[in-house]
Amino acid sequence: MPADPLSAPSLILTHPQDDARDDARSLALHRAGVALLHFPLIRILPPRDAAPAAQALAALADFDLAVPVSPAAVRATLSMLRAPWPKTCAVGLVGPGSRAAFEQALRLRGESPEALRIVAAPAAAADSEGLWLALQGLGASLPRHGWANARVLLLRGGPGRNWLADTLTAAGARVCRVSVYRRKAPAPDAATLDRLRNVLAHSGNFAPGATWLLTASEGVRNLQNLLASAGLQASVLAQHRALATHARIAVSARDIGFGRVDLCTPDTASILQALHGS
Repeated sequence: MPADPLSAPSLILTHPQDDARDDARSLALHRAGVALLHFPLIRILPPRDAAPAAQALAALADFDLAVPVSPAAVRATLSMLRAPWPKTCAVGLVGPGSRAAFEQALRLRGESPEALRIVAAPAAAADSEGLWLALQGLGASLPRHGWANARVLLLRGGPGRNWLADTLTAAGARVCRVSVYRRKAPAPDAATLDRLRNVLAHSGNFAPGATWLLTASEGVRNLQNLLASAGLQASVLAQHRALATHARIAVSARDIGFGRVDLCTPDTASILQALHGS
């Protein structure tokens, strides 16, 4: 049954609305009785210069491993790739969300994920460290029997956390980093700030104290900047709850003033369990 907005738990979705999986998850949450509100805290845009990524992807068969570092990177990479994904290039993915996005996008291209070697971090450790642990079996099977001189392509959205690149480099790999998209904060214009005030006040059908689903530390920082632009104090978040999909995001959420922060994974079942948890 659709959610009754006057009594249903409400959830503010903050990730960019940019793929069918998001639509499917939103539909599943709605059917489970959750009232949804979308307030993206990150915008996904094409890279300013797509030439380096296009050049790297044209030579994808020369790489031992390629790592699109997020679902957005997965979708951008496969939209730019002009040839089938080469079977000789393994795929590293930071968690189940990226894996689902990769497999879905690959099938839409008429290609089979089962034909590729895909290594993904588990839901319980969906980060660079978790992926590195998952990649240990791959390293031993590389043509040169280890990471020394292995060629790795990191596909990302501009500058970000360099832990995986640094770790691969320390292990002897040759790492190439290219941007397949770029991230941008919501513009602090009058319309955005008015909408933020309405979200915080839960005008209309949303009950006070809705829960925010936070999927990126950068998005949390963007929210903090929007609050400042709107002339609002961090204390406005004290009556709000956050569900964070990583411990680092949870720390950021507590730091900017959320009254309660809980951890969950990005899948529907985990969100619902956390949302209804006491």
